[in-house]
Amino acid sequence: MNTSTAQTTQRLADAGIFGPGSEELALYESRLTRYFEREYQRLEAEPVSLEDLGISTAEGPVMEETEALMDSHYDEKPEFFASFLDKHYQAYSMAYYGDTPSEIRASTASLEQAQKAKFELITERAGIVGHERIFNIGCGFGSLETYLLEHYPNLEITGITPSKVQVAYLRQRMQDPDDPLGSGRFNLIYGMFNRQLVNTLRAFSYDMVFSVGTMEHSSNMREINALTKKILVINGTSFHHFITSMQAIPQFLDPTKTKIGLYFPGGRVWPHDEFARHTEHFDLAGHWFVNGLNYWRTLDEWHHRFWNNIPGLYGPVFDTDAIAHWNNYFSLCKAVFAPQDGNFYGNSHYLFKLRS
Repeated sequence: MNTSTAQTTQRLADAGIFGPGSEELALYESRLTRYFEREYQRLEAEPVSLEDLGISTAEGPVMEETEALMDSHYDEKPEFFASFLDKHYQAYSMAYYGDTPSEIRASTASLEQAQKAKFELITERAGIVGHERIFNIGCGFGSLETYLLEHYPNLEITGITPSKVQVAYLRQRMQDPDDPLGSGRFNLIYGMFNRQLVNTLRAFSYDMVFSVGTMEHSSNMREINALTKKILVINGTSFHHFITSMQAIPQFLDPTKTKIGLYFPGGRVWPHDEFARHTEHFDLAGHWFVNGLNYWRTLDEWHHRFWNNIPGLYGPVFDTDAIAHWNNYFSLCKAVFAPQDGNFYGNSHYLFKLRS
């Protein structure tokens, strides 16, 4: 640890803020993990359904509190995201280290390698051939786009995001002819995926629709599929990757009731089987649960990278309160994925084929 880092971490410690590797944070995270372990065990013993809770995924707006979500999270300062995301894809979603807890723990993959493995897994399950026209709902910093354009020279992709920070980043990359996003095969839309937007798109113009880390922000799964249907060709498919739990977690279905809502206004964690029920327009071709320890490892790596870059963030970018806010974010998120060896809370994949 250099002098600058040591001085910064000491100043933060004096303010009661501790980073990964410290005894203080290890104790805090272990207590959080034990709390969620007990909660998951209770829910397994006494499960509740969305119907029991009076919650429907077939009505209401496609997404809620989008502006608040951008303001409080996705439009955070670019230096924040650059401090912890992988350097190649800038992927702000789970990396993939293996199928089982033992494989995940034993993996020696770097974050960059594990993010690539995630995209390899997604494209395999989605059945990408390489000449598709793809629409990506919630493209983030263009991570899926980067992978697909690098590996499939005949593929075209359109991404949409409501984040002005992400749009500025993507537009800059699109100006570089040596960047995959500057290849002319990437189209960017700044806005929301909703009925108004879909009505401006040419009908039956895409072979596949993707979302990666977006459906947590959706409150109307039926409408998402109805809108997706409108832009797909005959026999088109959709593939979705997002955080889920094996049983409904009532407090995670109301973002006003947990600290997670501080970071993701309008965000929810849906039960694994819920989206699979929405087959009004599609046949379910496959769905998978991805062990949550993959996201625990991803978050832990992000947390360490964030903390290692603290000297460049503290002062020029973030004040003490902001450092504490995001430091707590990583700890809280790690604690929800860690219990039960990642078998209760993780990610799910869904592959739908448009019904003839």
